[in-house]
Amino acid sequence: MSLRTDERTGARTRTLVAWAGIGTSVASALAVAVDAPQAVRLVTVLAFVCAGPGAAVLAHVPTSRQSTSWALTDVVSLAVWGIASAVTAWLDVWSPTTLLLVLAAGTVASCAVALLRVRGAGR
Repeated sequence: MSLRTDERTGARTRTLVAWAGIGTSVASALAVAVDAPQAVRLVTVLAFVCAGPGAAVLAHVPTSRQSTSWALTDVVSLAVWGIASAVTAWLDVWSPTTLLLVLAAGTVASCAVALLRVRGAGR
């Protein structure tokens, strides 16, 4: 079993992860900003918490398997959300809406850079 990354598969996986990060970020930020129905906010924010921040990281990291990339996206997302929540609570500035919007903006920026890098490498 080889741990080498097939560059085409790796680039495709990073592209899919980046789009997932952008999609969950935009959907959750819009749902919160427009005060969408509670069920819509729940689903979009939960999707972001489970995929957004991790996608911002994993869109830049080549992995040997597609399943590894998706699993790490979830793990990193939950860790980032948990650490950011703990830090803001300890600093007594806890605001879940602000935290969501800041992380969503960072995720969109990071994923956009990753998409540009993959696109540039393909030329």
